[in-house]
Amino acid sequence: MRRLYQENWFEITLSSFAEPSFFHLAEPDFYEQFYAKLFRAYDSWDALPQSWRTHKIILARWLARQAEEMTASLLVNHENRPLRVFSLGSGLGFVEYNFLKELPGVELHISEPSTIAMDWIRACIPPERIHIGAGLSVLPHDLRFDMIYLSGVDYFLRQHEFVQLLKELHPRLAQGGRLICLSGSFLEDDGLLSACAAACKNALYALLHFSGIRKRQFWGWLRSREEYLAAVREAGYEDIRDGRLEDETRTFWMSGE
Repeated sequence: MRRLYQENWFEITLSSFAEPSFFHLAEPDFYEQFYAKLFRAYDSWDALPQSWRTHKIILARWLARQAEEMTASLLVNHENRPLRVFSLGSGLGFVEYNFLKELPGVELHISEPSTIAMDWIRACIPPERIHIGAGLSVLPHDLRFDMIYLSGVDYFLRQHEFVQLLKELHPRLAQGGRLICLSGSFLEDDGLLSACAAACKNALYALLHFSGIRKRQFWGWLRSREEYLAAVREAGYEDIRDGRLEDETRTFWMSGE
């Protein structure tokens, strides 16, 4: 794993509303302040950068295809209920909005620590399927899902924390259900030369940060394919699969039962 830093997010300079920390992850208050500023700068999903929206639509359509392929083989067909899907850490909800456009009959549940972040998605999902808070404690204890997905939410977790989250999610899968993780922080090259280059870059970032020239927030970690697969194996999943999407960034995904 390697450290990841962020200076801007949605074209908003992070130092414009908070004091970025080079060593500590952003606290919940940081995200609340960010989303408050974002909603002042943008009035809808359509106003957000086109490249970001295009990428998220590709992810949503791919997830919808996975859900469609699962439907025929799941016991859901014999329980007379719709496919039940859970998005952990939905953020602004744009993936979820487009997922429902593809599969409007799905029973989609979402969770997000930030109340403000869900302002736009609230109009698309019944309130009883919106769960505010971190972790799984926000969900009814007996609720099980045919598909659980994490889209770009693992970056702020250390490896042991990521493994623990995957372990906690496993019992939440219904029989025949599948967990899917889409990486938003994939480490392309984990070799020695790449590691040295990253160390030099981070040293430069530190120099610029502490001199006050360009301040960056410690955002989380980049994770390699081997680290992703090791995590899902350690968490006890079976029938593990992985691949890359045919999008501009060739997004890495993995899944398991």
